[in-house]
Amino acid sequence: MPFRSESLLPMLLMLTLLVLGAKITALVIDALLPPVPRLECISEVKKPSGVYRFASAFGLKSAPAHGKSVSVVHRQEFLKGYILSMTAIGNPSMAIIVKNGKGKLVSVGEKIDGFRLDEVYTDRVKLSKNGRKYWLSMKKRTTTSTVNTAIKRKRVQELVEQVRQEGDTYFIPKELLSEMNDIKKIFRYIKINPVYKNGKLIGFGISDIKRGSVFDKMGLQKRDIIEKIDGNPIKSEADAFRYFNRLEELNSLTLTIKRGKRSKELNYEIF
Repeated sequence: MPFRSESLLPMLLMLTLLVLGAKITALVIDALLPPVPRLECISEVKKPSGVYRFASAFGLKSAPAHGKSVSVVHRQEFLKGYILSMTAIGNPSMAIIVKNGKGKLVSVGEKIDGFRLDEVYTDRVKLSKNGRKYWLSMKKRTTTSTVNTAIKRKRVQELVEQVRQEGDTYFIPKELLSEMNDIKKIFRYIKINPVYKNGKLIGFGISDIKRGSVFDKMGLQKRDIIEKIDGNPIKSEADAFRYFNRLEELNSLTLTIKRGKRSKELNYEIF
């Protein structure tokens, strides 16, 4: 039987169309899907000269989308004259930075003495000023004398005993607020948790409170929800902690709490 090439033409044409269709489909999918990020291991990064050597142990960073090379920083400046007291990772992330014995709560994007807080980690923060970057790390705790600790606690207890109540108004020594200017100290006596409703923060709930502590003397109770400070609703964690920065400046304070199904105002006069 003679070979007829005409009968193969439709089949070859069909195969060509299928191959072209598959390539076009692959190009369209590749254009629509987001690019897969590439990771580069930067081995030249030097370790910080301070504590927390794991800070740049791996140096894994996502390559920039525009294709520029990742710059390698060989020198890190550490901020002097300041102490990092506490960090809080959240939205927004915050840090308590101490200078001259006074702590200030700073959120990401805010400034302290012209230094802008850029990044917050559990053990350190990164700040910037005039285009330069600075790191501030937590220092290792030094052992405090047992005698000094006992003296301080005794003094705090003496001040707590000076708190007095007249109706829903409480009178608190200003010196007591100075002794309580460390959030870590505060959390020894009270446990609070953010309370959300429909995805929005509505206040802070007290899950536990130490009997005989200053917070007990202030009329607060377990399961109270602090909804407002000086009549202002608490909409974020930063709203509440900003008052912490001003404790030593305050002469009065009002807390609106929800106890059970009713709301109640507690007034505080600071002398």
